[in-house]
Amino acid sequence: MEKRYFDFRDIFQVIGYGFSGRKIAVHLIGLVLAYLIYETLVYLSLFTEGGTAAQDFWNKYGLLPVPPFGDAGLEQITEIAMWIGVVSLACIFFLASTVVSKITIEQLRGDFFFSVGDAVTFLTRHWKSVLGAFIGLLLIQIFLALIPLSIAGIGKLPAVGKPFLALTSLLMPVGFFFGVLMALIATVFGVSLFFVPAVVATTGADAFETIYQQFAIVWNKPWLLLCYEVMLLLIKLIFVPIWTLFCIAGFSIVMLPMRLLHTETLQQFMGYANLWLGGAVEKLARLPYINNFGVFDIGTNTQMPTLTGIATVTTPVTATLLTVTLLMSAGLVIAYLFSIASAGNTVVYTIVRKKLDGQDLLVPPDAEPIETAN
Repeated sequence: MEKRYFDFRDIFQVIGYGFSGRKIAVHLIGLVLAYLIYETLVYLSLFTEGGTAAQDFWNKYGLLPVPPFGDAGLEQITEIAMWIGVVSLACIFFLASTVVSKITIEQLRGDFFFSVGDAVTFLTRHWKSVLGAFIGLLLIQIFLALIPLSIAGIGKLPAVGKPFLALTSLLMPVGFFFGVLMALIATVFGVSLFFVPAVVATTGADAFETIYQQFAIVWNKPWLLLCYEVMLLLIKLIFVPIWTLFCIAGFSIVMLPMRLLHTETLQQFMGYANLWLGGAVEKLARLPYINNFGVFDIGTNTQMPTLTGIATVTTPVTATLLTVTLLMSAGLVIAYLFSIASAGNTVVYTIVRKKLDGQDLLVPPDAEPIETAN
């Protein structure tokens, strides 16, 4: 078993713990599920609008996920569907992250055979703690925000509004500290986006205990959290691009014979994929060193050729499989990023908790303490 230092040296072990087939697969499955939910909601909303809304959106974006905060000029019902999809993505990510964190903490405790199934079983008993912690923090912030909003609203009332504002202005010093409290809660909520899955996975805490732990680490070890998260960010910035290049190189090597022997056919397939992905293939090919083998070329003809004979079946099927492969490759890169984040934040939390109250979360129940290095 690896020695634990409970300091910055443990962060580098994330490189190995994040690069795990099981953990990447968990996040990849979550991404696929979230993607299907998102695209289904978007196109259902477009069909609900009627007219040519769905066709116009398809012609412009295809299967490319479009964020709701962009300037796409969409109707309100579609934007609402997009935001629901984003919330679904967030929920699925945090649940998947809890599974990955549980696998990671059990590995850190010495159980390298802890399975995904066991982690999912753990999740079925604790998913309410994960989502409940976020909901609880949001409700606290909303409740606190209602107080100044109510005061401002009452101030708009005729006759009593201005005297009421004058009276409440006497409490301005109290309001200042109230605002500081709201800023603290907003900060805690931001930190919770990183550490709620790790807290639940390592301690099995309920929602209230999880919220308390967020306040504890933010209040007592803010700079330590910041330093460790910066280190984790640097690891992501180094290894995720490397993994991306490996994925692109692997795809290019497999497609190279097709590129050399059937250039026009591959360009036709890529042209369809580019159309269905909203021009993403064309943009990818323009990046430096990405298209050295030329497998992402879509040709100069922007119009799709008329298909005849068996090509009317084989070409769309092959192009569809190629498009799905490209989407899965992109998902694999994102899943690796998420895997590093989930495993890394689990390691960071164990370090911070050890420094905060001396509790060694790596000690399994009814086991001897794990040896740590000086």
